[in-house]
Amino acid sequence: MMRRLTTPSITRRLMVALLGAYVLAWGAMVVLAVATASVEFDKEMRSVSEVVEQVLTDAALPPDAALHGVALKIAADGQRVGAERGYLAFRVHDAAGRLLAQGGSDVPALADDGRLGFFMVGEGQAAQHVYRRWTADRARRIDVQQSVAARDRVLGVGLSSAVTVAQLLIGFPVLLLPVWLAVRTGLRPLLSLSQDLAARSPADLQPVRVAQPYRELRPVVDELNGTLARLQALLQRERAFLADAAHELRTPLAVIAAQCDTLKRSRDADERDAAAQRLERGLARSMRLVNQLLALARLEAGVEHRMERIDLADVARDCLAMHADEAQARGIELGYAGPDSLPIDSPGHAVETVLHNLIGNAIRYGRPEGRVEVSLMLRDDGDCVLDVSDDGPGIAVADRAHVFERFRRGTASAAAASGSGSGLGLAIVQAATQQMGALIELKDGLRDGTGGPGLSVTLRWRAMPVAG
Repeated sequence: MMRRLTTPSITRRLMVALLGAYVLAWGAMVVLAVATASVEFDKEMRSVSEVVEQVLTDAALPPDAALHGVALKIAADGQRVGAERGYLAFRVHDAAGRLLAQGGSDVPALADDGRLGFFMVGEGQAAQHVYRRWTADRARRIDVQQSVAARDRVLGVGLSSAVTVAQLLIGFPVLLLPVWLAVRTGLRPLLSLSQDLAARSPADLQPVRVAQPYRELRPVVDELNGTLARLQALLQRERAFLADAAHELRTPLAVIAAQCDTLKRSRDADERDAAAQRLERGLARSMRLVNQLLALARLEAGVEHRMERIDLADVARDCLAMHADEAQARGIELGYAGPDSLPIDSPGHAVETVLHNLIGNAIRYGRPEGRVEVSLMLRDDGDCVLDVSDDGPGIAVADRAHVFERFRRGTASAAAASGSGSGLGLAIVQAATQQMGALIELKDGLRDGTGGPGLSVTLRWRAMPVAG
């Protein structure tokens, strides 16, 4: 029971908010009543003076006798609200200032100081509100008085009366019950949705079907279905990735197993050396494939989004130097064109990953005795342009839309590499460029008339240089 009470609840929150609104509404009514009470009391004093004048005008009796009924009514009203003293009083004087009649509460008489209308006399709780006027014929002066203490007493009785308290205590439950029913009914579709999701099997990623969903619930259902669709696409992509990875790893692992068997059975030194070389190539290819798979998984998981300060020119030159031996083995010339230094902020090792894969691909698929060039440029608009070009067979225009897919290679590139590649390089490059927020473009590369059109991979992204 205690756990249920301490668990956050939309229903309870709405009920508490309603209770607070109800209390605030009553508070506003009290403040409004206090603010307008003076006006209402003044209206009552004016009404008493008009009644007194009307009685004096119509009655044939002496003023004191004619106004006896008015005095009794004022006294009864004062007793009803518990403010007999100073509640209301009236006095009638003639033009010479002689008292003709009086009634109501016992309040001190006032001298004629020439003021008319509403005014105050005295100080504190003993102060008196006064309304003074002359009759139409200017023959009689009517003074109506009410003490400040009496007004406060009447106001307090009105705010704390049994009727007011009953309205407060009865009105809240009467208002709360339909609201509680409305909230419970309104949240029922959400409860039904949660029950539907709980009843599903973990493998069920089909869209959620809700019959006539409420307008407020429809965005939740739409976003949930969108999430399920993305999750389903991700799982399908990962299943395909695992299947392709298993297929790609099966060949080098089979080669390794075969060469190990050859090494064990071979008795000739030359045969053992040849098997050892093939084993070494198989291990190198397997290691490269595994490293590429790990790099791709790491990039797509977004674990390298942390920004780091790097010198892009140094990274480009370092990557070229790391591939120098591989390029020398194929007689490929490596070149760099760009500034001596370009410090920027970049996410993790994304730029280094891009360069390693592009330079490695250019050397592996490029023309023997050819050229691979890395160019770097910072444009005036703050965009950084990185380009890796070669003069190999290139990639056919029809294949360029698919080469970023996993384990997919262009026809000419695959033939040039003699099956040594895995088809993951450009997929890794694309994942890294997404982290960098870069645009990638494939076009023809270096043309010198001796090889194919080559391939140029160009990246452009907003990379303002670091100040200083």
